Amino acid sequence: MGSPYIHLDQIRGVILDWDGVIAESRLDFTPIREKYFGGRRVPLLEAAAEMQEPLKTELMNAIRDEEMRGAARSAAVAGAFDFISLLDGRRIPWCVLSRNCRESIERAAQSIGFTLPPQTFGREARYVKPDPRALTDAAQSIGVPASQCLVVGDYLYELLGARRAGMRCVLVNNCSDRECAALADAVFPTMRGLAGSFLDGGTLVPWEYHDFARRCGRQKLERMHEQTVNVDTPLSFQTLGKLGELAASGLGRLSAGAARKLGAQELREQVLFSPSWLEMPAARVLRSVFAARYPLLHIDRGEAGRPLSSIGSVEDFAEEISPRE
Repeated sequence: MGSPYIHLDQIRGVILDWDGVIAESRLDFTPIREKYFGGRRVPLLEAAAEMQEPLKTELMNAIRDEEMRGAARSAAVAGAFDFISLLDGRRIPWCVLSRNCRESIERAAQSIGFTLPPQTFGREARYVKPDPRALTDAAQSIGVPASQCLVVGDYLYELLGARRAGMRCVLVNNCSDRECAALADAVFPTMRGLAGSFLDGGTLVPWEYHDFARRCGRQKLERMHEQTVNVDTPLSFQTLGKLGELAASGLGRLSAGAARKLGAQELREQVLFSPSWLEMPAARVLRSVFAARYPLLHIDRGEAGRPLSSIGSVEDFAEEISPRE
């Protein structure tokens, strides 16, 4: 039934942030936030887009000036070149995706002696992270499905964008930022640590299983992933709630009868269901609900597995199927 882990040796493409991941320019936007936003930590590019001229151009020029100052004094992030050499040695395609202007990225690359890949995207690109389309466009540019890419970043925007796009992501060089760490599949103190995990063929607990793995351990997560549950109850709020708990606990497979379809009563009672799903096979409805959030959960038509109606609490189920230590 597969594994409940992210296997780094199965990653087929990597999307790298620039500042803080490859180059360290120590940008400081504090004075800009003080001048234009009273010190509030607003997303600058998005805030600028809402401004009227000439203030908008004034702000964007101030942002660019800080990026260019930082680019001129940039240093290479420790371990970044080694990680990229590892990717190149394994013929894993990669690209650079940044919110910085392209001019500053090129200037920083000169400062640190780095050759930018043809697939380098600054904020002049069609979309800018955390817009998920920035991430999916980057994946497309290197010819790798988004689901097989790893996003590497040191700040909120790339992690938030990756989560929105349903992509795997790791946080590097910024372990103290709890908001970022909460969005990452894994946290690495350094780029060297990430490279070492790649070399060792490391496995990561996916973001969606973090809570269960912390509470119950990897052994129970693995046992849960071996299980199949058959959805033999109406698709009510209660049913979906229990299925959500099972999915978050690493359940490997759901089944729903091949002839079973979403009925009018279920649609009326479940406000989260789209009217377009009426008379749609139940397995397809469940995929629509759960696939993006739980990509390792397989959902099939059929009658295989433990009846959902026979399962009480998810904790009791996990305890029941786990071997005694």
